[in-house]
Parts: sequence; structure tokens; C-alpha cells
Amino acid sequence: MHKNIVQSWHPDRPVSKGATAYHDAVINSSWLKDILFEFSKIVKPDIKENEIIVDFGAGTGTSAFYLMKNLGKKVRLWLVDNSPSWLAKAHEIFEGAADIGYFVLEKKGEGYATLAETVGQNVADHVISANTVHLIPNIEDTFKGVSLALKKHGTFTFQTGNFLRNDRPEGALMIDDTVQTVHDIAIESIKNDTKYKAYRHELDGKTAEMAPQRKFVFPNPRPIEFYLKALKSAGFMASEPKFIPVKIGYDDWLNFLRVKRLQAGVLPEIGGKEPTPQEEKDRDELITQGTLRLFDDLRKNNPLADEKFFTIDCVYVHSRKL
Repeated sequence: MHKNIVQSWHPDRPVSKGATAYHDAVINSSWLKDILFEFSKIVKPDIKENEIIVDFGAGTGTSAFYLMKNLGKKVRLWLVDNSPSWLAKAHEIFEGAADIGYFVLEKKGEGYATLAETVGQNVADHVISANTVHLIPNIEDTFKGVSLALKKHGTFTFQTGNFLRNDRPEGALMIDDTVQTVHDIAIESIKNDTKYKAYRHELDGKTAEMAPQRKFVFPNPRPIEFYLKALKSAGFMASEPKFIPVKIGYDDWLNFLRVKRLQAGVLPEIGGKEPTPQEEKDRDELITQGTLRLFDDLRKNNPLADEKFFTIDCVYVHSRKL
């Protein structure tokens, strides 16, 4: 371990089943590999040997895994996340690797500590964040914390497949589009299929009641201009965003939506956060059926879908601290 690395966190319990399930669902998916391949091409020219790269929202370590593989450079990697259970999976993946540090964002009031409060000010050369920024409620303070953690002229690069823009190509989807459609199909099935009649009682009320839970796991998309404005306010100069279509395999996406933790956001009307075994089984069945119906519709009607893939519209934003 590099003598300047602060190993500030170690897992104190086994990796959770939820973290493992999520990791297994995405690590071998073609869409994640493609996203990180494009991401690496954007950040690689700025990264020098032995610089500190912070993966903000590292989760179970999937983005860091592919980034390190694609960069082909010796760097010092710091993994930061607000979930100890997910970061424990990353620790398991990289266990024994030199020059890697782990940091947990501590709970602070309604939110979490900033990156600068967690790793220090003016310490990082680069911050990357893949598939994360659309999950962050207070993006302004978060970006300011990233800025404070970076050295002068350090870079901050992020990617998301869940944002709004007016000139989206016809057929290109957001993550939220697929989740909303699957949810609506599942609700329709509950109302019309006698197999699920036990869940019909006050269903509309439950849908309204569970809306915050759904949006906690899958928040409402925000326009790209929202992120660019927050970057400018935090002292960054952003390059022109890159909009890159990413093909999503149907089987990969079905595996993703079947992760138990995510299903609690797709269809919380059944079981909420703690479903019974029967509720968990029925929820999985409904989400699977709804996803397959979505895929069938995409194959028939979406101009950017074919027999094996549909298309997500991804944005990559590369910025530099002034």
C-alpha cells in the first residue's frame, strides 16, 4: 500500500446478499462494459501515472474495475460511496491490490457528508462518477464538495443514462422510461389478472403512498442543463457534453431489474422494503412479465431496437476545476 494512502475504512461484516446480487447483475453486462469503455476514452488523456483518482459513487466497484482495466496506467484509486454494504463488495474485489483506499460518506442530517469532508480538500487529481449523479438529490452541494476535494485544474467527469434533453434521438430511452413502463404494466396486471387480486385493495392509494420510495431508488430525471449549471456554480468549466447511444441487451436489463433492492423501487406497492417470501415471488414475477412485454413492444415499434438490444441515451460530461 502506498505510504500516503489513508485506508480509512474496512468492512466489519460479510458482503450483503443485495450487494452481491446487484454486482453479479451488472459486472458482465455488455452495457456496463461499453459505458466504461467510452468513459475511459474521455478521461485517459488527462490522467498521469500515480495520480489520485476518486471514484465517487463507486458502489460495488464495477466502474472502478473497468476503468482500471481500460486505463492501463498505474494510479492511486480511492473508492467512495454512501453504502458500506456495497463498498464492502468493492473491497472484496480489490482486496490485496496496492494503492487503493476506501471511504464511506457519513450520514449528515437529511443527506451525506461531501467528498471534501470525507477525503480532504485539494487532494484528488481526478474525480469520476459513473451511473451515479442522477441518484443524488442535492447536486449543487455535491458538486461543490467535489470541487473542494480536487486540486487546482483537476478534472471531474460523470456519466448518466437518466437525464432529459429536447433533441434526444427517436427511440433512445432513459433508464426511467423502462422502469416507468414496467411499473405501469405490472399495475395493469394486478388490476386484471385474478392471480394477483390480493394486491388490489386500495391499490391506487398504495401507488401514491409508495411514490417517494419509487423515486428514492429511481429519481425523476433532470435536464442536462441542470448539471451544467451546477458545475459552473461549483467552479468548473465543462467541455461540450458527449451524447453516446449505448446498446442494452434484453437479458442483461432483465437481470438488472430483477435485483431485489431495485424491485423495491420498481414495484413497492407489493411488499415495500420488506416483502414476505410470497410478495417477493409475486413482485419478481410481475416485474419479469412487465419487462418481457416492454421488450416485445420495443422490438416491434422502437426504431433503435432490434431482436437483442434496445438503446439508452447516455451523456458524458468532462469538466475542469478553474
